[in-house]
Amino acid sequence: MKKSTFDLTVMGYELDSFGHVNNAVYLQYAESALWNFLRVNGLLEILTAEGLFPVILESRQRYIHELKMFDEVKIDTEVSCTCGVVSYKHIIRNKNTGLVSCRISGKLAYVNSERIICDIPDRVRECLEGEKNDHNEK
Repeated sequence: MKKSTFDLTVMGYELDSFGHVNNAVYLQYAESALWNFLRVNGLLEILTAEGLFPVILESRQRYIHELKMFDEVKIDTEVSCTCGVVSYKHIIRNKNTGLVSCRISGKLAYVNSERIICDIPDRVRECLEGEKNDHNEK
């Protein structure tokens, strides 16, 4: 399992009519954190070289505490590979209060340019099955 951290600030255009982050925006945050994870762990280059793209197959969200405009957010991401399945977990936290705002977990696959699901490249699998590493990026 590998880990990474991604920081962001809530912007006004991400809010719903109640003044807190719209539920769909949490998925955008998670997607940004996932792309960051791929980049900081060197997996983006491997997937690009293989002509593969990550595609989310399944996602579960649990909304816990709201986020509001200009809240500073920290997203901790863990990605693992077991039995040929890539799983991810995001914990979205308000950095100022320390409260967890949302937990997101799911599974993804890698597809080629013809949109066919492919095996996980050996180098990606080895990276995800290896020891834990922390990478911090903003």
